[in-house]
Amino acid sequence: MCGFLGWFSPAQSPRSEAWSARCSSALDRLTHRGPDDVSEAGGPGWWMGFRRLSILDLTEAGRQPMNFEGGRCTLAFNGEIYNFRDLRRSDLNDLCLSSSGDTAVLGSLLSRDSAERVLPMLRGMFALAWWDQQKREAVIARDRFGIKPLYYHHASDGALHVSSELRPLIHWIGGGLDLCREALDGFLRTGSVPAPLTLDSRIRCLQPGHLLRWNNGELSDETWFTPEWPGPEGWIGDASSQRDSVRESVLDSVRAHLVADVPVGVFLSGGLDSSLIAAAMRHLGQERVQAFSIGFESGSGVPDESDAARETAAHLGCDFTSRKLTSDDLLEELDGYFNHLDQPTGDALNTYLVSQLAAQQVKVTLSGLGADEWFAGYNYHRLAAIAAASPLGRHAEGLSARLAAAFVKRLPATLAGHPGAKALLYGAGAMGKTPEAWQARARSIFSDDDIASLTRRAPVSQVEIKSLEDRAPGSWLHQLLLSETVTYLADTLLRDNDVTSMAHSLELRVPLVDPRIFDLAGRLPPGAKLSGGVGKKVLRDAFADLLPPWIAGDARKKTFTLPLMKWMALPVWRERILDTLGSTACRERGWVDSNQAIGKAEAFFRDSEGSKRSWHLSQAVWMLFVLESWAQRHAG
Repeated sequence: MCGFLGWFSPAQSPRSEAWSARCSSALDRLTHRGPDDVSEAGGPGWWMGFRRLSILDLTEAGRQPMNFEGGRCTLAFNGEIYNFRDLRRSDLNDLCLSSSGDTAVLGSLLSRDSAERVLPMLRGMFALAWWDQQKREAVIARDRFGIKPLYYHHASDGALHVSSELRPLIHWIGGGLDLCREALDGFLRTGSVPAPLTLDSRIRCLQPGHLLRWNNGELSDETWFTPEWPGPEGWIGDASSQRDSVRESVLDSVRAHLVADVPVGVFLSGGLDSSLIAAAMRHLGQERVQAFSIGFESGSGVPDESDAARETAAHLGCDFTSRKLTSDDLLEELDGYFNHLDQPTGDALNTYLVSQLAAQQVKVTLSGLGADEWFAGYNYHRLAAIAAASPLGRHAEGLSARLAAAFVKRLPATLAGHPGAKALLYGAGAMGKTPEAWQARARSIFSDDDIASLTRRAPVSQVEIKSLEDRAPGSWLHQLLLSETVTYLADTLLRDNDVTSMAHSLELRVPLVDPRIFDLAGRLPPGAKLSGGVGKKVLRDAFADLLPPWIAGDARKKTFTLPLMKWMALPVWRERILDTLGSTACRERGWVDSNQAIGKAEAFFRDSEGSKRSWHLSQAVWMLFVLESWAQRHAG
């Protein structure tokens, strides 16, 4: 599936030709680079449009919007329901349906029961719009974790506009982008716009696990899924049972995510997560596994994981395709990348590039995304353990926190980013006193002082995540991972992966972001995830026999990193960055102070130490460059 639009109005008058033309224009803007497969349905006071990427039931019968109950109800659905065949057998008694795909099953279930009962039955990724003509009611819903995005605008006349992408919705409602200052500040803080905000103040992002119910102009937002894990009484105590459960659940999820009427490939890097997915695919009997990876020219300043991925592919018996990028290659890709971004983000270019490569051979790929968030794979998780164990770590803003921060600030740049300095900050309480605070600090790009300087105004206060103690009792680590789930995973990783893969008409599936794996992760004690400074321990142990020995035996966290810090300092990159940040458009738009942004860039260009400070400066400059590049294309 690729994307949809929907409109529901209390006024049931027929649409004008001008209005219909506007709908068609918005539909044309939905991301899709393959042959057109566009369908529309509508009547007085409602309309749906759909642009399809055919994965299940490739025939005309699988097209959307799809009608049910003799045309009374209509469904537009972006995503995949992996257990649709089970639901067809168990809940629909193998009912004869018009299509063999998942859309027909989902619509039949919604015809028979309420969304509140149907949605928890679904295993998959989805954003959907369901219209009941008789009730004059629309239900708009999103999957548990936010794998598929969904945006909406509730107009002053009561009409509801919905879209699986933001940019067509901005175009559809007209008037250009109306900047949301709070969303801009959120982007500068973390590198992505936090839901439910968008950069357009008129448009909201439906949060994961939520549904909207619209009736005659009135709109309500309801929660149908809340991420929570049990306390110690619900944990699996036996180590052997932990490993067996993880192996069984992951294999089951990968098997489910292979359901398709087209070939399914895999993204493969040099790390554990993607290697595990590829190994599971081979173990489950997939004879031909097509693996894809991106690498870089020698001397780029970051590890080239494509060579390690090639070795892993050979060990597993996968077909392997890779592309080694140069600085010039990446520079040439930027225009296409910025054109396709739904919102600015600091963390999506790598997926855009590997999706471009994979889309030349397959329509669907699997990714190992999600393991770090539910099995404690990030380096800062180990530092958080220091804060949790320290008698000072839960007493932020105390004397020890201030002294530690002052001490680290005085260190040379080459030492300030050392893991020992970070450990001191965490242990002294300088990184906050709760798991939610540790997670927020770890994802921070610009401080509030930086934001005030850049925007020439006091920043809008950050929305604090409520304590997750009641949703993950008895474990600071579980609270930290849930915080990661509702912020970074949903607002950055999943959103970016969907947009950048769909830019190339590629469906990206994430078997480790699965409700059954989520439930199991909550029943695994913290020590099964993070132990002795090693994250994702139980994942590695459960698949040790299927993984190459250099993957199974290497506990270091590997991050797929673009060589931006080195390449951005090259003259051709420097010229483009300064031209963008110093442009007339940037100065007149005034989202950020052009002189301040140029100052950040110049500070980075002068810094030749290759230190942690250099990396942080490069990250900050990249964020500002992305923001202005996106604005010039999509904000007018």
